[in-house]
Amino acid sequence: MITKNRSYTLQRLTIFVFSFFFSLSYVAGQEVKVSIKAPETVSVGEQFRISYIVESDKVVNTPVIIKNMDGFEILYGPSLSTSISATINKGKREQSYAATSTYLLRAFKKGTFSLPRAEVTIDGKKYKSDSFKIEVKSSGDSKSEDKVVTKAEDVDAFIKVTASKSSVNLSDTLTLSYRLYTTKDIHKIADADFPSIKDFYTSNITRTRQSFAEETIKGKTYKVVEIRRLLLQPQRTGAITIPEGSVTVQYTTPTGRKVRDIWGDVYDESVTNDKVLKMDSILIRVQDLKAI
Repeated sequence: MITKNRSYTLQRLTIFVFSFFFSLSYVAGQEVKVSIKAPETVSVGEQFRISYIVESDKVVNTPVIIKNMDGFEILYGPSLSTSISATINKGKREQSYAATSTYLLRAFKKGTFSLPRAEVTIDGKKYKSDSFKIEVKSSGDSKSEDKVVTKAEDVDAFIKVTASKSSVNLSDTLTLSYRLYTTKDIHKIADADFPSIKDFYTSNITRTRQSFAEETIKGKTYKVVEIRRLLLQPQRTGAITIPEGSVTVQYTTPTGRKVRDIWGDVYDESVTNDKVLKMDSILIRVQDLKAI
C-alpha cells in the first residue's frame, strides 16, 4: 500500500514537472520583441529613416502607425516589410517572423526628441518598445570630426528668362527661354510652376534630351541647362507682361557618415535639400506695322 502511494506521488510529480516545462516552452515561444532602429544624431533639415521592428513566432502583417512625431516631419511611411527565419532546435523546426515599419523623416528644429513608443497587440496582449531619443543639431553644432553639410541656401543658383525679341510686330514670332544656372549638381527638379501665358499663341519646343553646359559669370563657373523653350506669336498689340514663376530643385549632399540600413547594408549617408528659384517676369511690346 505504501509502495502504491509512493508510485502515485511520483507519477503526479512527473506530470507536474512535465507540465511546468511545457508551459515554460510555450511562454518562451510566445516571446514578442518590439524595438526601434534610428540614428542617435541628425542635423536640422536632414532626411533620415527610422524603423519599428516587431519580432514574434507568429506572422505580423500590421504596420506600426505613428501619426505625429515631435520635432520631426513625416515625409513618407509607414512602409511595411516582413521576413521569416527558421532554426532547428533539438530536431524541431522553429520559425520566427519580423515585421519592419519604416518611416522617412525630416528634422526641422534643434533639440533632443523622443520617438513615440510602438505598441502592438498579439493574441490580446499588448507589447511596447523602449523609448528612443534623437539629438537634432544645427550645422554650427557639428563636431570637428564631422564634415559640414552644404545646405541649399549655400548653393548659387538662379533661373534666367530671356526673349529673342523685346519688341515684335503682330505677325512676328519670338522664342522665350528659361535656363537654369547652378554651381552644384542638382538631384532633380522637384516642382515647376511655369507662368500661364496669355495674349500669345504658344508652342513648347523644348528639347527632350539635354545635357548641362558650362558658363562663367564674373569669375564663377555655372552648370547651365535650358529647362523650357517656347515659340510665341502675339494675339494683340500693346505691352504684354509674361508673369513670374518658380522652380524647386533638390540637391543631394553627402554627410561624410556611414550608415546601416534595415537589411544591414552599409552605405554613404546623404541629405536632400530643396531650393526654390524664382522666374522673373518679362515685358514684350507688340506693334501692328502694316505694309505701306
